[in-house]
Amino acid sequence: MIQSQKINVGSFKIWLSVESPLPEDIMKLREKYNLSKELLEYVTDIDEPTNYDYDKETQSQLFIYHIPYRSQQGFLTVPIVILLIDDQIITFNHFNDETVKRIFNTELLNTDTSNIETSVLEILKKLSDMYLLPMHEIRHQRKELNDLLSTRTDNKNLIALASLRKSLIYFSSATRNNQQLLEELSEKHFGLNFLEDQIESLVDAKIETHQVEQLVETESEIVTQLINTFDTILSNNLNDIMKILTIWSVVLAIPTIITGFYGMNVKLPLEHNPLAWIIVIGITIAIIYWVIQALRHHRII
Repeated sequence: MIQSQKINVGSFKIWLSVESPLPEDIMKLREKYNLSKELLEYVTDIDEPTNYDYDKETQSQLFIYHIPYRSQQGFLTVPIVILLIDDQIITFNHFNDETVKRIFNTELLNTDTSNIETSVLEILKKLSDMYLLPMHEIRHQRKELNDLLSTRTDNKNLIALASLRKSLIYFSSATRNNQQLLEELSEKHFGLNFLEDQIESLVDAKIETHQVEQLVETESEIVTQLINTFDTILSNNLNDIMKILTIWSVVLAIPTIITGFYGMNVKLPLEHNPLAWIIVIGITIAIIYWVIQALRHHRII
């Protein structure tokens, strides 16, 4: 769906918003603005990584920036596309995210910025801020899971913790690539003629994105460490169980061997002694005690 808004500030006049772009929408844009097929492939690919591209023929500039997105499997990241053509700015929002639309409305419809470059940088900065709320939620979930797993190591909670790590892997990759794009902007066509206020906006966007990246990296390290810790605990618990079962197998094998030996239909020592069963039990207990002491001596138990 294509929506158009008039912008009457600075050097840009029109904002064109494309939500959940359909093939016919893309064809209209291609015909109207003479866009290249390669550029439109960038626009429509929801798996496209963070990127900046400048087309000399059409004088268009393409920004692909990744933001967090909530799915049934946890948090993922999706691309937001900003396309600059002359005095027009076109945005592509594949998932009709209300926060993204609110950012565009705030920075484009209600902006006091006198140029399109500063507005784009402010938009990128606010898109980076979108990670803060999911990160707060992830941190809260991580603390709850840590408390639950500290009392009882449950598979359901371990799976939830692994899901958090998967989300953080997506976030880590996206924020790192977003930061790299901002670092390189001043050397691209977009930043060749930056003025002082635009340089300040770029620095602010870099600082904000870097802080988000650091936050994601720190939380990712904590979650990974928690998973490794609980994996170690599970392994130790399994080793303890196997050790106990092995010790019991050794101990219980002793009376089985002795009673089996005395159960044979042959002449055996003490077979005519009325106290033979007491003596056999005593010998069995003595051997079991010796085996247990030997295991303790070797620090097996």
